[in-house]
Amino acid sequence: MEYWEVAENFVREMHRKYLLRVNKPGNTPEPWKDFSEELLIARLSEEIEELEEAIKSGGNISDELLDVANFCMYLWAKLNMKKL
Repeated sequence: MEYWEVAENFVREMHRKYLLRVNKPGNTPEPWKDFSEELLIARLSEEIEELEEAIKSGGNISDELLDVANFCMYLWAKLNMKKL
C-alpha cells in the first residue's frame, strides 16, 4: 500500500471515530478550543497508557491508536492556534 493510501484510510477512520464521539450528548465538536494545553497533554498520556494496555492484553489496538492520534491532533491544533 502506498503512503497516500495509508494516509487516506487513516483520515477516514479518524473521521468515523470523530463522528461517533461528537454525536454523544455533552461532547464538544472542537475540544482543542475548549481544553487547556495541560488537559490535552494529560488526556494524551491517558490514551498512551490505554494503548499500552491494549497491546499487552490483545485489546483493540487500532482504536487506541486513533485515540492517541486524535489527542496529538487536538494538541497540534491548540498550539498552532496561537500562531495565527
